[in-house]
Amino acid sequence: MEKNIMETPIQRQKLTKEEILERKISMVKERGSRVMKINSPLGSIMFNVLRQFDQAYAHFKGQLGEPGGISHEEGAALMDEAREITIAFSEYTGNLSKKVRFKYFMPQELQEMRQVATKGKKMASTD
Repeated sequence: MEKNIMETPIQRQKLTKEEILERKISMVKERGSRVMKINSPLGSIMFNVLRQFDQAYAHFKGQLGEPGGISHEEGAALMDEAREITIAFSEYTGNLSKKVRFKYFMPQELQEMRQVATKGKKMASTD
């Protein structure tokens, strides 16, 4: 008598510790990947939010300008808000770093974003 064993999705997803480690190592080798040691509970939460933001951004790009998706105007507004939040967090990190005498270097891309945002606000206020 032969038993027909059906594999459920939950059973297929169970990976061994070695398989998980192999996946992590291969992911590190992928273009655009980052490895980071997190030292604080708040940093861990922020990292989880960042991971989900990055996944949502991938969906955002796929729906931008598509019928039933996100209009270019709405997309631009969402990305402006994301830039403002990122700049604000960077400025907070700079202030915190100054208080604890840690040398913070704002990423070059963020400095450029901040300059563009500042110019845009100045031009809007002169109109």
